[in-house]
Amino acid sequence: MQSLKKGQTRVAARARLMLLLGEQLITDEVAAVSELVKNSYDADATKVSVTFFRVSEPEVGHIIVTDNGHGMTLEKLLSSWLELGTLSKARGPDQKPRLSEIKKRVSLGEKGLGRLAVHKLGRLTELVTRRVHTNLETKLTLDWTAFEKSDGFLEDVPVEWEQTEPHVFAGPELTGGTQIKISKLQRRWNRETIVRAQRSLLAMRSPFAELSDFDVAISFEDALAPEVPFYDMSELIKKATYAFTGEVDATGRIRYQYQFKRPDLQELARETRQTKDIRESQHFSDDRIPVCGPFRVRFYSWDLSPQDKRAVFGDTAVYDEMIEPNTGVKVFRDGFRVLPYGNPDNDWLSMDLGRVRQFEQRLSRNQVIGAIEISSQTNPQLLDKTDREGLIDNDAFRDFRSLIKSVLTEFEADRLADRRKLKEATGRIRDETSDRTVFTRNMALLSSTITEQAKLDPETRRQYGKLIAEARQAFDSVLTEREQPLLVAASIGLTYMMPTHEARRDIHEAIKVLRKMRDSKGLSLEQTDSAIALLKQADSTVGGIGRLMQRTGEDESFEPDKAAKAALELMRYRLQRNDITWQLDVRSSKRVTGSDRLVTVLLLNFLDNSIYWLLRKRPEERQIKVIVDSSDGGSILIVSDSGQGFGDDDIETVTLPFFTRKPNGMGLGLYIADRIAKMSGAHLKLVSQNEVSGLLSGANIAVVFSKAGK
Repeated sequence: MQSLKKGQTRVAARARLMLLLGEQLITDEVAAVSELVKNSYDADATKVSVTFFRVSEPEVGHIIVTDNGHGMTLEKLLSSWLELGTLSKARGPDQKPRLSEIKKRVSLGEKGLGRLAVHKLGRLTELVTRRVHTNLETKLTLDWTAFEKSDGFLEDVPVEWEQTEPHVFAGPELTGGTQIKISKLQRRWNRETIVRAQRSLLAMRSPFAELSDFDVAISFEDALAPEVPFYDMSELIKKATYAFTGEVDATGRIRYQYQFKRPDLQELARETRQTKDIRESQHFSDDRIPVCGPFRVRFYSWDLSPQDKRAVFGDTAVYDEMIEPNTGVKVFRDGFRVLPYGNPDNDWLSMDLGRVRQFEQRLSRNQVIGAIEISSQTNPQLLDKTDREGLIDNDAFRDFRSLIKSVLTEFEADRLADRRKLKEATGRIRDETSDRTVFTRNMALLSSTITEQAKLDPETRRQYGKLIAEARQAFDSVLTEREQPLLVAASIGLTYMMPTHEARRDIHEAIKVLRKMRDSKGLSLEQTDSAIALLKQADSTVGGIGRLMQRTGEDESFEPDKAAKAALELMRYRLQRNDITWQLDVRSSKRVTGSDRLVTVLLLNFLDNSIYWLLRKRPEERQIKVIVDSSDGGSILIVSDSGQGFGDDDIETVTLPFFTRKPNGMGLGLYIADRIAKMSGAHLKLVSQNEVSGLLSGANIAVVFSKAGK
């Protein structure tokens, strides 16, 4: 169609846009002041002071931010500071961050909108600036109510400025800088707002970053302002019971140091150093490299009972008043907070929910001080949202968050083992002696007491001994009868959720094929065979689970390779779908006494763990080998994989209840497997390549049956 008329026009902005941007782009007063302090940093200031005068009285109160940076010329002020979305700090085409003019600092502001923070605080702004080593001072006045009253466009609202001789920045030491005074405050600050602002602004800078040439002084001159004591966070964290520091590189590997210490139990102190791949298998499948760059992590944690606080600090008030208000996991970029991560209302890592679901294993936010340190230069894709409400939810941020959750899981796993020792040492949990052992020990004591009674004739002693033996056997039988089905059900629930999902997927795919055949009103031999194959796979999976749930005799003699074949058959379709090659290596299979279905469940748990960790590998690198062999007159079943292995964890640690290094793991699989092994007269063992030939390079875990059997 031929156009009758055409031309060009421009987008216009009404004056009220300034108000909308100022109100909605800045979250709160703390974020607003943070933006102004960051501007001072970008201006190469070494000192900045923020003073709050009578902020509980809006009509007379005001806020003053003063720095000793390089200041602005009149031309710079009018062309950049008054220009929304200015390019003066924006990244270039190469996406590298801009550097400051003199000190070559990485610019913290990139959007060109941070100056709108002044409207979030008050309706009148007076800016005085002096370019370093010049003899003129420029004053600019912004009356925000003028934008509110105007029906015109932005460029129609006049902004007053004037140049004078220096009077704010006068004297030999004040050769340049910028001062912003904000008055006619937007809101009345109450005590809660003041306290929150004090704490948040004091925590604006990372306590670990090397910002020796930038000092921020915060002061409140208001009747409602409490006196906040100065504290050195770097000194407080030295008292952490559990400490974790490390660096995650660009490939997703972490090199970290973990330390456990208590001043009252120095004999329990432990320190370990590890280097490992922490990419979560399902998020980083096929050996995918993170999009985000390297970063540093620090976690410090304490136990929160009154006796634990007193043992560490001497007084519970130290933790309650100085540490607890600063808990949470905060993010710092180039030494400054990235809000709102770590705020009291921001659980960006879902820590509190994890604590509710797994109370013993997980940390809640009020138990930990965390600091994640990133750099604009090495993490160019971790970008601020325009409204300053955190980082843009892109691929880089999702990788960043996943890696942090994995790091936190590593810390929680190391902490769990030491926390258990701590609770045992302080008498808050009994020893790991089972009820069966307690009963057996008491019965043995009763038997010896009766035997030592000289007044009893031999026949009476024999009858008493027989009664004790029968009672012990009956107790063992009842306990085993109750425990076996519970262990089977629990283990299937933990390790077989994914295989049952696979069965459902097969059924759904078969339904799709059958519906397609129905809609086409024709029969296809290829489609029919496909539907039958899918349903057979589902039947095999569900049938295998049904066989495991069937009750069998308490003791039975079976060959270990029978359990190995059953476990691999149940996992066959899942292994195939995940491109994992597997091999059953039967070198020797001596009969053992126990329950083959329980041992099958145990092996399912081993295979489930191996599959989880192998998903991170490239398909051609995913291998599992199940070895059946003899060992010291008995039999041994080994599941070996090409994953990352157990590292420095020993068998006592990995079988603790709730111990896990999976970010979303329950920590019960190997604990249940350990209980199953003991019920079958066996034990679990981590084996190394120099102990057994033909093992793969990753995790190697075995169930070892003794010669005598159960």
